[in-house]
Amino acid sequence: MEEEKKTEETAAAENAGGSILQSAAIKWVIVGVILLVFIGIMIGISMFAVGKITASRLGESAPKQDEEEQQEKLKKQVEMGATLAAPIEVTVNIFEEEGRYLKCGVQLEYDAADVKLGQELESRKVRIKDVILGIMSNQPLSRLSSNEGKMAIKEQIVAEINGSLPKELEGKPLGEVKRSYFESFVIQ
Repeated sequence: MEEEKKTEETAAAENAGGSILQSAAIKWVIVGVILLVFIGIMIGISMFAVGKITASRLGESAPKQDEEEQQEKLKKQVEMGATLAAPIEVTVNIFEEEGRYLKCGVQLEYDAADVKLGQELESRKVRIKDVILGIMSNQPLSRLSSNEGKMAIKEQIVAEINGSLPKELEGKPLGEVKRSYFESFVIQ
């Protein structure tokens, strides 16, 4: 009987040892799975954070460029160049509108450093007035009445005046008209 007890105890001990090993293995598997999940979460968080940082840095450079462009635009709007002594006044019949006419004053702006250009514009005022008359007399009422049309006309005036001026004077670059403005604009 004693031997049977020893055998039963040995068998029980072996069973207990086997179940202890099995429970220890299960515990290590659970710990391993938890570690893998934890590592996965950390990698996910770090990738998310790096993505946010990279996106914010890329986003910072674009607004800085936009800000610089806006500042340059504002500077151009605020900075005022030199202008003619008096605006060029023109009165024209409106194209295809019987009995209607346009009276406007056009002012030209150029870089103040281009002193020779200012003198050249003043000496060529009659020719410049003719260019403006030619442009304005060929404009339909619809174009004269819209802001987009007026902007296009001002750009056309600048382009045609610059095209009529010499590029150089006495071997030096003359400069060019930068903008034109309507000082007065009356349609009747």
